[in-house]
Parts: sequence; C-alpha cells; structure tokens
Amino acid sequence: MTICFTGNPNVGKSTLFNALTGLHQHTGNWTGKTVDPARGHWVWRGVRYDAVDLPGVYHLAGGTPEERIAADYLRAHSPDLVVVILDATALERSLPLAMELQSRCRRLLICLNLMDEAERLGLQPRTDVLERALDAPVAATAATRRSSARALRAAIAEACASPLRPAGGEIPAEMIPALAEALSALACPETPKPRHDPDRIALGRWTAYPLVLLLLFLIFFLTVSGANLPSALLERGFSRLGEVLPRLLRAWPAWLRGLLADGVYGTTAKVVAVMLPPMAIFFPLFTLLEDFGYLPRVALLLDRPFACAGSCGRQGITMCMGCGCNAVGVMGCRILPGEKQRLAAILTNSLMPCNGRFSTLILLCGVLLGGGGQSPLATAAILTVITLLSVLVTLGVTKLLRATVLKGQEARFVLELPPFRRPQLGRILLRSVLDRTLKILARAVTVAAPAGALIWLLANCRVSGQPLLMLLAARLEPAAALLGLSGALLLAFVLSFPANELLLPLAVLITTAGSSLSAGFAAAGAPALANGMPPLTALCAALFTLFHWPCSTTVLTIRRETGSLRWTLLAILIPTAVGVFLCAAVHAVGAWLL
Repeated sequence: MTICFTGNPNVGKSTLFNALTGLHQHTGNWTGKTVDPARGHWVWRGVRYDAVDLPGVYHLAGGTPEERIAADYLRAHSPDLVVVILDATALERSLPLAMELQSRCRRLLICLNLMDEAERLGLQPRTDVLERALDAPVAATAATRRSSARALRAAIAEACASPLRPAGGEIPAEMIPALAEALSALACPETPKPRHDPDRIALGRWTAYPLVLLLLFLIFFLTVSGANLPSALLERGFSRLGEVLPRLLRAWPAWLRGLLADGVYGTTAKVVAVMLPPMAIFFPLFTLLEDFGYLPRVALLLDRPFACAGSCGRQGITMCMGCGCNAVGVMGCRILPGEKQRLAAILTNSLMPCNGRFSTLILLCGVLLGGGGQSPLATAAILTVITLLSVLVTLGVTKLLRATVLKGQEARFVLELPPFRRPQLGRILLRSVLDRTLKILARAVTVAAPAGALIWLLANCRVSGQPLLMLLAARLEPAAALLGLSGALLLAFVLSFPANELLLPLAVLITTAGSSLSAGFAAAGAPALANGMPPLTALCAALFTLFHWPCSTTVLTIRRETGSLRWTLLAILIPTAVGVFLCAAVHAVGAWLL
C-alpha cells in the first residue's frame, strides 16, 4: 500500500510521518521545512505501507516550488490512500485543501491533528460533522503523543481496506472559501480562549530588533564560555592518545608512522577538539529557537531589508542556518519561492560565518581586546558585531546580484507565523546531536584525514633545507602583505579549503614552524600566535576569516544544488572578492593612520 501525506505547512505532518515510519525527517516550528518528498515505510499486521511525505501546501494550483512538487506527485502517481493533515486550531484555513483533494482522490483520510493545542484553547472540533461533510473518515491525533501514531496506523489500515470512492464533481474554486468558512463554523463553533500574545514583544516596534540582538549575543556568549573547557579536555585526551599511537606503530617505517600519527590523526583530532564543543552548544540553542517558533519572526523582521535588496524574508532563515554550517544553509535555500531568489541566497550564504570559523574568530577577538584576553562577554559582543557586518554585506551583495546577473522575477513573501510552542527538549537534543552535530562532524573528519596527510608531507618534505610549507608561505608573502596578512596566514587559508576547522591549527603550525598539528598546540601554539600578532593584522585576519572562499563541503553542495559550474565558481569568487577588498582597504587605511 502506498500512502501519501499532505496538508498545510506546519501542521505536524512530518512529525506524524516520523512517528509512523521511525525516520528522522527534519521537522521545525516554521513553514517550509519539507522541501522534497520524503519516503519511508512501516509494517502493520503483516501489511507493508510505503509512505511519502509531501511538502506543505495551502492548495494545489499555486506557483510555489512546494505546490508544484505536491501537485506533480499526485498527478503522476496514484497512491492507495491520501492522508490530508488538518490543523484542529485553524479549520477554516485547513479545509480548502481537503475540499480540493476530495474530488481528486479515490481514497481519502482526514487527520485532524494538534488536538492537544485545540483543547488548551477550549476548542472541541466534531469529527462526525467533518466525516459527513467531506465523505471521508476522520482520525483525531496529537502528533506529540505516542498513542496518536498507533491510532493513525489503525485508521490508515481501515481506510486502505475500504472500497474506492466514486469520482465526484470538482468544487468550483470560487466557492471553496465560503464552504470552508461555513463547515468550520459547524464543526467547531467554540471561540478560542484569549491568550497572551508574545508577538507584542517579539515583533514590537521598539523591542523586535533589540530582542534579536540580545538572543544572538546570548547564543555567542553561551557558546564561547561553554566550549573552552570541553575543548581543552578533548585536546588533552587526544594528545595523550597521540603519545601512545607512535608506540603502537613503532614497527612501521618512521615516515609512515609520522604520516599517520602526526598527519592524519593529529589533524583529525584537532578538528574534532576545535569543532565539536561549539557545535554541541550552538546547534541545540539554535534548534531551541526553531522549535519555539522564533525563526519565522526573524524572517518577518528581515523581510523589509531583503525586499529592498530584491529578495524576501525567507533568506533570513537560510542565513541563520548558515551560521551553523554553510552547506546546510545552502540546502535550506530550497525554501525560497523563486529560482533567482534561491540562486542569490545560495551565492551569498558563505558570507555568514559558519561554526568552523568561530574558533579562529574567538582567538582573533582576544587579540583585538588586547593581550590575547578571552573575556566571554567581550568576545560575544565582538562576534555579534561581526555577524551584523555579515548580514549587511549579504544584503548589499544580494542587491547587487538582483540588479545584474539575477535581475527580474520579483520576490513574493508568504510565510505563516506559527504559534509559539513549548520546546520539546528531548527531541531538540536528539535532532541537534544526530541530525546536525554528528553529521557535520563526520563530514569534516572525512575531509580532515586526507588533508592532514597532505599537510604533514608539506611540513616534512624539504627543499634546500627548508620545509615546503615554509617555502610556500614565503612565496605568498607579497600577496599577503597587500591584504595586511602574513604569508603563513594566507597559506593557512589556502590549505584549510577542505574544512574551515583546519584554519587555526594550520596557522599555528606554519607560524611556529612546527611539523605536527598536535604538538604543543594547547600549551604554547595558540597563545604564541595571538601574542605575536599586531592588532591590525588580527583585524585583517578576522575580516578574511569572515569573507573568503567557502569550504570544500559547501562548494560541493552548491554544485549539487545549482547543477552549474558557472554558479559554483561565482559562489567562490563573491566572498573572496569581498574579503580581498575589505582587507586591502583596512590595511591601507590602518597603515596610513599608523
């Protein structure tokens, strides 16, 4: 049996799909999380049910990507049963889609979801009225309750065993709104209880933007202050294991032992130690805001500035996703309504600092604060300012793209604000750890291991008595001087292309003329790099950390999402050009003032 799930955005469709199939389709408290059909299955009483989760839509005749995907699937396939999910707290909004499907589907099951929220509002939707009016069985569920999955499985099995409905006449589109309003009044005549409206603060004229800045500052403060100790403990543990590894490999040739222990293991261990603790803090905090329903408010607040730039507020959500990982942000650009807006968002997503750049930015913030200090409050404040600079540059570059190579196709912003919901802490931890932290970490490790081998070879192969690493750094010195950097720093940027997490350990390795990424890093490497760096160089390094070519994972994601080498090269060129221009300008002004 093939079961197709459809419904309005943000009605718990993917949550029910996950509960039935056991999958971990990414869900969130905002419109547009599902952008491609997801597939899964379950077995109930000896029968296998193959399920397809379609993107959320309001109707099937629109022009958004989600509506086209849903309509094309239903047109090209003939599922045994279509399950349409309705919002029990907003029947008038949900019913038009059910009425459209009523005339198209030979078997239809109405799933009246969010019954728990309806009860809290004092609403009691009558399933018998809906059954008679829509001529289809109705199952009442609350997606967050386990019992709902069992009841829905039984209702689906019963609906699949029922005879096919006779093909009915299609309801004229102009009559559907009035019919939905009348049926909603019959099925749920109660008036919802009045409740406090948090949007008076979240979207208030004088409180909205200060609240965004405050939450951004708190996320950075908690990430910076909470990641230091776990990172140091991880590095200490990896260092001890790194001391044992050469002894285990003592029978192997010295060069192979060094390649594996210092190169592959040292680099991978450093990436994990630097990357894991901030991600383990940042992603749960980000997911908490997402589950609470705050991200759509950010999109709404950013809609006006993005509309001036030729895009729409949904690009603000993809920017937030890019703060965790630019590759994830690029994939999230699918939620934008138009092809040109989507391309503009993809090309500019790397202008936002990803998690892999935070460790370098934190160290450089210490240099800018003087004496290499690491005050979490001051560091979080500087990171907030840096993020605001990224947003402004993103707006400017988006406007330039929409006025030139991506001209035309005006943006259309339709985004329903979901209700604020109590976050489910267990699901937040599970999703942020499994779906984000570990997946991104695994991707970074697979890149860091071969990169470590290459870096070790460059650090240990000598020409005229000099390591190749030092010779390459010397060759880059003239170009680096124009940007206010050193040749060692510029080479670190080049060699960290596989993963941004490599940047800081590479800068230490090349600057201190070391031969191993794991040798004495925590004890002497990073402080030595910070204490010997002039503030102007630190400022230029921070700007270039913020704006330079995306990492290899993001580049491959851009290539897959756009299907074009031309757009991929432009996505590499744009942040690099911004970084070169800003660094050269800051260095020239700083040199003139000094």
